[in-house]
Amino acid sequence: MDFIRIDIFIAFGIYSLLFLISSFIFTDKDRLYRLDELSARFISFIGLVYFSCFLTAITFPLFRGGEERINLLSRMFGPYWFAFFLPSLTYLLITQLIRFKWIRKSRTTRLFFVPFMLITFEQFVILITSLDRDYMPSSWSMATDINLSTFEMVFSLLIKILFYSIYIGLFYLITEKLKKFSFAKPNKETN
Repeated sequence: MDFIRIDIFIAFGIYSLLFLISSFIFTDKDRLYRLDELSARFISFIGLVYFSCFLTAITFPLFRGGEERINLLSRMFGPYWFAFFLPSLTYLLITQLIRFKWIRKSRTTRLFFVPFMLITFEQFVILITSLDRDYMPSSWSMATDINLSTFEMVFSLLIKILFYSIYIGLFYLITEKLKKFSFAKPNKETN
């Protein structure tokens, strides 16, 4: 699930930003919108895969019983229950809303979805829960132990976009092959 969340959803957020910028710049919008439609179908499929993995990850510990079940139930219905349910439900909702053409074409809606795809919910929940008890801005501090250069950050984003493009290309090839494959039996003409 981390692969989907970190590599594919963040790459889709970056792609959406690039799509919004390029839709203002390029004149050949037909090719751009076909690519966006393919990307929307891919991210909708991945959203369903992510949610099914989430449901599977919940189901097995609940049926196993014991301490795992107690811990899972306390996470699901404890004081920070939203941290358990909100990420998966939001990713599912956003990826399925992208299916609709009027949402996909709306630039403001796409721009609204970008932060939800770029910032992982774990980072958001850590920020919210750490600010929950510290209301004074003077007590807030930022982590300073991150030693990433600008080059490393840009390089990692470019790698994410490259792999996202490869995934979309593979998705296109697989869906085109499946369209050519017929599941129906051919009609036999009777005399």
